[in-house]
Amino acid sequence: MSAVTIHEAREQWGSDVWAKAEEFANNLKQDKAPFYVVFAAKEDKARPGVFRQSFRFYRQKPPKIIGLLVWYVDNSKGIFRFEPELSIPPDVPLDPSLLSDDSKDFSPELAETGRKMGVLLS
Repeated sequence: MSAVTIHEAREQWGSDVWAKAEEFANNLKQDKAPFYVVFAAKEDKARPGVFRQSFRFYRQKPPKIIGLLVWYVDNSKGIFRFEPELSIPPDVPLDPSLLSDDSKDFSPELAETGRKMGVLLS
């Protein structure tokens, strides 16, 4: 069995979350008023190492909060759009040895957001 790179794990996780967000929005197809789908995950206090995922919908534009991923949905216009300006990855302290030095794992947008917020390691 070969080791999975951070890039591969992130890609798979991202694909899984995106598919679940689409499924969540599709379950509300009959709703013609625009809404936002918000995803969050946090560690289950009773089971360390286990993360609980949550999808919720909101009529109003949610605030920019660390740890949320947000999509805008307007079923009447056929819109399902990721909202990067409202989505901020979690501020999780990591052991520097776990961070990737591979250039394909670098995100300029994330680095700039982290720089502005003062939450990323440099």
